[in-house]
Amino acid sequence: MKTATQILAKVEVGRLQKAVDGFVSEAYSITVTTQDDEEVRSFVINGDGHQYGVVLTEGQAFCSCPDAMYRKGICKHAVALALHVIRNPQAEAERKPDLALRKVRSSDELARDRALRRLPSLPYEDLPY
Repeated sequence: MKTATQILAKVEVGRLQKAVDGFVSEAYSITVTTQDDEEVRSFVINGDGHQYGVVLTEGQAFCSCPDAMYRKGICKHAVALALHVIRNPQAEAERKPDLALRKVRSSDELARDRALRRLPSLPYEDLPY
């Protein structure tokens, strides 16, 4: 949360007001992908349906929107994320991404599995593998 308050302290007033207006009217859809004490990463979808990647770190913000890329300032998407993190510190911190690894199968294994699904039910001992 310290990261979020640092961002809010640095943003210019006009962008802060736009972000607050959008945040209050629920114009943004915010999906936090990772969050810890030093960094917050998310996707922010604005009212027009455009999605931007946003990263907040200690005293810095990055957003993939044209405003942040060309003007090199803190944009309304970064401010909206900071407001979201401040308002929802527990819920976001408890979320963990599902990083379950899946076994990679060869094309032969996939073809065999597809063929087996087409076979009529057989007793277990009669299966071809």
